[in-house]
Amino acid sequence: MSGLAGKDFTLLDDEQERKVVTFEEVDGASARASEMTEVVLVIDELNMVPKARAEHGTTADDPRDQATAKERLAFADAMREARTFLLADGGRLQAPTIVYRLTTDGLFVTPHASMNGNEIVNEIENPKSQDRIWSPSQVTKDIGNLTKGAAVSWRVTHSIVALGSIAIEERRKLGRKLVFWIGNGWQIDKRRAEGLVDVSAELLTRIREARISLWGSSEWPVFDADGNPVPVVNSADKQFLEGPQSKSAFDPTDLNFLSLPVIAVRSGGGMITVARNLGDAIRERVRQAKSFYSLTFDPPPTAVVDEYHHLKVAVDRADLSAHTYLDYYDEPVFYDQHPRRRQITVKMLEEAIVGSGATDDAALGNQLQGMELMERLSTARLLELQNQVHGKKAREALEVIADQSMFLKPPEDQILSAPKPDLATQKQMILRAGEYVRTVIPKFPDVFATRTTVQYHESPTKKEETWKTATGDESLHEGEIEHAAMRIRNGREDIEQVSRKHVPSEPGGQMLRTIGTFGPILAAVLTAATSPHSEIVWSRWEKGIDGPMAVFRYQVPQETPLFSAEFCCLAIDFENAPFKKNAPFHGEIAVNPMTGAIMRLTIQADLEERLPLHRSDVVVEYAPVVRGTRTFICPSRSVSISRQRKTAVIHEWGEDFKVYAPFETILNEMRFEKYRIFGSTSRILPDFTEVDEKK
Repeated sequence: MSGLAGKDFTLLDDEQERKVVTFEEVDGASARASEMTEVVLVIDELNMVPKARAEHGTTADDPRDQATAKERLAFADAMREARTFLLADGGRLQAPTIVYRLTTDGLFVTPHASMNGNEIVNEIENPKSQDRIWSPSQVTKDIGNLTKGAAVSWRVTHSIVALGSIAIEERRKLGRKLVFWIGNGWQIDKRRAEGLVDVSAELLTRIREARISLWGSSEWPVFDADGNPVPVVNSADKQFLEGPQSKSAFDPTDLNFLSLPVIAVRSGGGMITVARNLGDAIRERVRQAKSFYSLTFDPPPTAVVDEYHHLKVAVDRADLSAHTYLDYYDEPVFYDQHPRRRQITVKMLEEAIVGSGATDDAALGNQLQGMELMERLSTARLLELQNQVHGKKAREALEVIADQSMFLKPPEDQILSAPKPDLATQKQMILRAGEYVRTVIPKFPDVFATRTTVQYHESPTKKEETWKTATGDESLHEGEIEHAAMRIRNGREDIEQVSRKHVPSEPGGQMLRTIGTFGPILAAVLTAATSPHSEIVWSRWEKGIDGPMAVFRYQVPQETPLFSAEFCCLAIDFENAPFKKNAPFHGEIAVNPMTGAIMRLTIQADLEERLPLHRSDVVVEYAPVVRGTRTFICPSRSVSISRQRKTAVIHEWGEDFKVYAPFETILNEMRFEKYRIFGSTSRILPDFTEVDEKK
């Protein structure tokens, strides 16, 4: 049914109505690539043609041989139905189609999805053209985890692992997938299994992430050892055919929830019950699936790993019902989790350090790690406190506290009580800053400097800790240290020599980079802040190194290529795909009111909700550098802070894939020192006496 609106749907999560964040009707005729539907056929040879019973000592007139013959006939019938579907209409398929084949030798797949049914049939009939995803020996460990605490048939375990592997393969592709399991499938008598929650949570989660609707078929019966047909949907499965009707109806140790008919219903699919003509039934399902509705919602925050939730989507029409996922598993990692720290002022920090007296380094370091400043700690005060802290751990914690405070207002004793200038004077200050950026910065002489960059990161995740929740410890520790010799020419920063000291960090951890501190960053921000759609307003007078500074707040409300927030990397398998997004931003500009020199600049990204990047902020402080009779304003200290998703590589069902792990903070501090200003000077010396060159 097409033409419904968001108001026609109600989404219930554990019987609680959830706000629908996005609603979209997808029309197959005009669907984007990300909304295209792919058809996936799974030919289940494993459950229809088991290993020859002759291996187990059967005779020619043994009933089990008769069962084998019946099963082979059923498999031949299933293959005929698959070919009928693929070759209908001259082999012109309704949607891109790919075929998986599950056998006693493993899981195989055709090379790629195709709209040409004739091509796919040729690939099915030529096993050598198919790619092997795994062999049974490669998934032994995964099967062992599945069967822990229960005696389950090897065919059942291989089938479940195959479905999980297919889900991981398909989650790497855009769009929705209709998976048709052609064959008997598998059933599980009601048993209990230790650790089943993990299997069920991972399997159903990957199916949902792959946007799979699974359809099984009850056309072919399962034969018992005596050759008697057993209905595909037995009495144990019937009570679950509509899915768990409520959270209380779900038993996390009940293996029935991993039977094919139950998983199909839980995925928004179901069982196709036809006497024959399965191909026609599949085509009808594909036709219906070209138009559908996509709803998203925010799950409730939880502290429980794999917290089971029952879902229901109601339609405000008595004659309509929605096929969708019946449940999901909520995770703590879905949201950022910040530990609470003691909020302190600069004065309280100074008192804590002075009062520590003979306290050992570890104790003071632990104390500082539990604190968070509510106001900015200036560079001058930081240097004073560093002289009073001698242990490495405490000095490291003090540095992190100071760096994280760089975006805050200063203490009251650093704010001047001078009257606010009138609008004309404010405008003159801003114009003077613009003139400084346009005329003074381009004439900046060649400069050599040393830049020391220290990256701070969170502690690596321990092996026994799950990626599904944060560790609860967000304290930052010293990581890579980089010393670079820089040459600045025409505002361009050239690195001429680099040395690095590495401290072990999270595998795949990234280094933040801030470039353009010698001029480009000033021009870019000032241009954006003074553009017609932006806002720049007076904030306060503040004490500076060589006099009062005029501080302005600015807001750039639109995305602009002048500022982009980025990090590495997204949870995309087999590649390091960076996240990069032009973003609105805001911040402060501190100006010398007499010269227009910019002495301090902050840039803080205004990022959308639900992105894998929560924070991307930069602050640069500038200070006068005196060389001879000339004074130059040069960068002295810069801090960059990013809070972003980690990714974790998971191995499951013979596959390696990436998932989003908890958020982490990465902090970089850069210090610029040992400036050498290059240029020439001349001086006339009076009353000199010429000396012979030979002397």
